[in-house]
Amino acid sequence: MNERVMPEHFGGSLWADQTVVHPIGLAMLLCAIGALLILPRRYHLLPLMLIAVALPGAQRIAILSLDFTFVRIMILATLFVAMLHGQLRTIRWGMPDTLIALAAAWSLLATGVLSGGLAGVVTSAGGAIDTFGAYLLGRAYLRSYQDMRRVLLCFAVVSIPMLAFFALEQLSGRNLFSIFGGVPEETMLRNGRLRAQGPFSHPIMAGICWATIVPCLIALWQGKTGARLLISAAIVAMPLIVVASASSTPVVALMCGYIGLALYAWRRYMRPMFMAMAAVLLILQLSMEMSVWHLISRIDIAGGSTGWHRYNLIQQAINHFSEWWAFGTNTTGHWGWGLQDITNQYVLEGVNGGIVQLLLFLAFLFVLFMRIGRAQRLATTVAESRLLWGMAVTLFVHCVSFLAVSYFGQMVCIFYLFVGAVAAVSEVRHPQRAPVRPGAAVAAAAST
Repeated sequence: MNERVMPEHFGGSLWADQTVVHPIGLAMLLCAIGALLILPRRYHLLPLMLIAVALPGAQRIAILSLDFTFVRIMILATLFVAMLHGQLRTIRWGMPDTLIALAAAWSLLATGVLSGGLAGVVTSAGGAIDTFGAYLLGRAYLRSYQDMRRVLLCFAVVSIPMLAFFALEQLSGRNLFSIFGGVPEETMLRNGRLRAQGPFSHPIMAGICWATIVPCLIALWQGKTGARLLISAAIVAMPLIVVASASSTPVVALMCGYIGLALYAWRRYMRPMFMAMAAVLLILQLSMEMSVWHLISRIDIAGGSTGWHRYNLIQQAINHFSEWWAFGTNTTGHWGWGLQDITNQYVLEGVNGGIVQLLLFLAFLFVLFMRIGRAQRLATTVAESRLLWGMAVTLFVHCVSFLAVSYFGQMVCIFYLFVGAVAAVSEVRHPQRAPVRPGAAVAAAAST
């Protein structure tokens, strides 16, 4: 009988505390910082986005055990420029901002308690830069319909050459981005299918990134806002990248996006539809022999999916609730074979910060849905209504994907930029009323 042995670094970070810098990658980073300094304010996010989607996340500079990934360096540089230009002062603080700030603060506290020292807090502070820092940038720069359109068109342009890289990887079995380090030279193979990943840390992350942009791009196309040829090309390219990743989770995300967009005509009935879905899940939970989340184990679209692992992770998190509810836990490997690999964002939030961290994360997502729903109902043009619906669908796709994967690498930055944009674009801005001259109200009343 052969004993199954977990590979080294499984569920952890292979490149932590190591400087990994390729000359081309360093040149791209310096060019991105230079572009940040000279570009107009409306383009300040583009250098960060290009570094996030075009360079492997392992590119980093380690200083005294502090990891400064290139994405993190760009976040810090963009925050600095935003402060110089007063861009952060444009943020009108609201409930989602409070919730994510509390989540970041609680994470620092919980990590300090778990680690019992400063090292854990420092590591958590680096994660806070990736999350809260990216959120603030999305909040400050993506404040309008036009801002979102500009960013989406940038993603559309990048997706076309990126498809060429993914297609070449599928044909050759070699990943050209491996010269930078952080991604394997030979493409992953599962059940006879190559799983292309390009510059991303994992094929699932690559597929999820492009799958979650598709709903917003289709919404732009439906809004008839111009550049339809470019948008059409990207709408074709991005699903092909998802297929090249050969992973079930991104394919399911893509399908959820299409279904969500198809429900636009019934957008005013989302609340009763949500209640009906919750009732169906409750009935299934009461009538099935297994728990309702056992359905996850049956999903296998791309072939060879680890659906049972994802179900077991949720079940074992419930079974070991007493271990992590207060401040999280340092290890989950003893929950079962392979369960140090936490492929569920909701479970990861609990493991990292206990029930408080999980509830703050859920409340944050709930508030975003409420805000974007209200903004969508108040939209004044078809183009704005379509895009807001596309953003709501994208947020829903992320929430569904969280049941099967936890984000890491570049995907953390991309997600928090997006939710920052959701918080900003969905902000209801009341028009300022013209000042009323003394006696004007009395005169108006007398004239009626």
